[in-house]
Amino acid sequence: MRAGPGKHEAAQLKHHPLKMKHLMLMLFALSCGSCGDDPELVAKREQQRAEITRLQGELALIEEKLRSMPPDVTAELKNARKEADAQTAEIARLETDIAELEARKRSLQDEFAAYRLKYRLK
Repeated sequence: MRAGPGKHEAAQLKHHPLKMKHLMLMLFALSCGSCGDDPELVAKREQQRAEITRLQGELALIEEKLRSMPPDVTAELKNARKEADAQTAEIARLETDIAELEARKRSLQDEFAAYRLKYRLK
């Protein structure tokens, strides 16, 4: 019985690229398969997956709330306030004009009354 490959067989493996690659591939597969997953890393990965799922759910709720929000009316409100200020100024101007016209009317009425007294029709 022989314990391992002989010199001749080792030389054949060394010189034959396919057999050497095959052997290396098998050794790599065995080394990876024998290690297995670290239980701590598996638990951490599952915890991270659960956290990602929870955060995705929260994000979906927030996005839905944003879609259902009423439209922003800040610009319209600003324009309405400007228009209201302009109308208030116009009202103040018109009230001043009315007061001036009423004063002029009283003045003319007084002048007319004085004219009538001065030039009474006979």
